[in-house]
Amino acid sequence: MPDAYYLQLTEQLRHLITQHAAQWEGKLPAERALAERFSTTRVTLRQALAQLEGEGLIHRSNRRGWFISPARLMYDPTRDAGFNDYVRAQGRQPRTAVLQLESRAHLPAARALNLPDDHVFHHIRRRRYVDDRAVLAESLWVVPERAPELLSIYASQSLWGLLRERWGHHLANRSISMVSEALSPGDAEELFVAPGTAGLNICRAIFDDQQRPIEYDEEHWLHDSLCIRVELSGQQ
Repeated sequence: MPDAYYLQLTEQLRHLITQHAAQWEGKLPAERALAERFSTTRVTLRQALAQLEGEGLIHRSNRRGWFISPARLMYDPTRDAGFNDYVRAQGRQPRTAVLQLESRAHLPAARALNLPDDHVFHHIRRRRYVDDRAVLAESLWVVPERAPELLSIYASQSLWGLLRERWGHHLANRSISMVSEALSPGDAEELFVAPGTAGLNICRAIFDDQQRPIEYDEEHWLHDSLCIRVELSGQQ
């Protein structure tokens, strides 16, 4: 079908979603039902759905269908606030699943923290939820010398809080990078989406107030789940 029809269908779907969001309780009707409603093919329908997905209005969950995306989480990666704190502060419900605890080398972490390439780290792999939707898969690479028994005591609590309260570390200096990405098969599987789904990769190298390396974080967010907002002071 011509591009004009595809764009028209996109706008019709957008209007329909706005009208029926509450009635549908967050889940769109099946593709077959939508195609019949608009007298179109499922191929053209999927083009329109993909357009709305790219805009962040809807999202797809593997084997479960299409869902209306909730409001984006406001996120400032420069702040010390833990995930649970800033999610709850926005009236949302956080949850964490710990997927893996291990010790091994990781070249990107070693180079970001100015350590030997074969340096071994404590590795914590977590999946984070907001309102029961998995939105973040992350790896935390902690320098073992700074938190020797970390892996034997860690559950799902705030890592930063634990580093501060148990070992007295003050996380004073950070180097942060952010790039868009297509989620790898492994990250996508952990977030219950298809490989190649649009994501945002945030990496953070953290040092204490004595410039000692503490931790390297690798975050893989679903692209439609958050809005980056950084507060800057007016001081020169």
